Amino acid sequence: MKKNKTQIIEKKVLKNYLTHSPSKLGIENLSFRKKYFKNRERLFFDCLKLPKKMFHKTDLLDFGCGTGEHDVCYAKWGANLTLIDMNSVSTSQVKKYFKFFKLDKNLKKIITNSIFKFKSKKKFDIVISDGVLHHTEDPKRAFDIMLSHLKPGGYCILEVAFDTSHFQRSLHRFILDYLTNGDLKKIEIYASKLFFETINRAHRFGGRSKKQIIYDFYTNPKHKGINLSDLLSWFKKHNLKHYSSYPSIEPEGFINNLNAETFAEGLNKNKLISLFQSIHFLVASQDYSKNFKNYLSEAKKTSSSWETFLKKTKLDDYEFKNKVNLNLTTELFNQFTKNSLNLLQKRNNHFETKIKKFNEEFLQLIRALKTKNLGLIRNKILKFSYLFKGYNGVPSNYIVGYKEK
Repeated sequence: MKKNKTQIIEKKVLKNYLTHSPSKLGIENLSFRKKYFKNRERLFFDCLKLPKKMFHKTDLLDFGCGTGEHDVCYAKWGANLTLIDMNSVSTSQVKKYFKFFKLDKNLKKIITNSIFKFKSKKKFDIVISDGVLHHTEDPKRAFDIMLSHLKPGGYCILEVAFDTSHFQRSLHRFILDYLTNGDLKKIEIYASKLFFETINRAHRFGGRSKKQIIYDFYTNPKHKGINLSDLLSWFKKHNLKHYSSYPSIEPEGFINNLNAETFAEGLNKNKLISLFQSIHFLVASQDYSKNFKNYLSEAKKTSSSWETFLKKTKLDDYEFKNKVNLNLTTELFNQFTKNSLNLLQKRNNHFETKIKKFNEEFLQLIRALKTKNLGLIRNKILKFSYLFKGYNGVPSNYIVGYKEK
């Protein structure tokens, strides 16, 4: 019965993606290609801490490759690729890309089939699934199949939708379903009216057409948010250790000495360590630099008071026989502590206010939905400060696991 449901969902998702591919990007265009490749390198090398040389001459499996833009990068970095996707239009595009970029020798095999039907005796150094598992009926089963083909000492790289991260996007779908009763034509019209800020932002920064975005975000029949705690349980089952994540699931202030357990080891014992970050993912809307502006003045005071304290007490470069002034030392450290507390309080108050306002706007949204008045709902959304603003949560969660030998 489960397999039948899985196949039904796959057919529906495929039908949706055959209408408008969610992944096709214009990397044939030189200026766009340079920007795209640079962003991909930034994600893998800087954010996920995966050096380029680890891809050289490795065997890589991409589980749901789409039209293959990502795979062009992996091939350029030296990987030998086995690709699978159920969309024949997508796999045809992959072949065109690899011919266009003269990377045919790196494309060892491309399979047009369900990821649930993938079988191979081969084990891979790297297995990747980018934005695919949460569009299936059974993400865990797909993950199990992937990991059965990963070598010990290999890496699993996932882009998935956490249930908290994609709560706001799921709420979009919830609203559209409530207002249209699943009518695809109405969904397209209503999405453009209610969530045009999100669509325009995704179009501007991601390079996809607005149609592609609507068919990926809203008409896609399956979008299953994955609980981070569950995912970490899957990691543990397959002897995967958390290697890196972006945005990081590591909570602020996680400090241990070199002889104590690492974050990955602690995470293996208690998955709730990541709950703090999950709450941040839920209400995310802006880059850290924009949030930081809210308490920049307090940060400057704190930094300045610390520098003054060190300079006047010489505790930053202490030598014997300095003239010690205990009263001044106390006074300066108290000032630093006071500024530190003001900074932390302002930052924490800002986040607490954000959570409360987010909840308030959510309740306003529900009241507006009860009217089924599209104009009223649209006006209400436009007035929100946090809900459906900016990122709308976290658009892409990346997490990397290392399979211990």
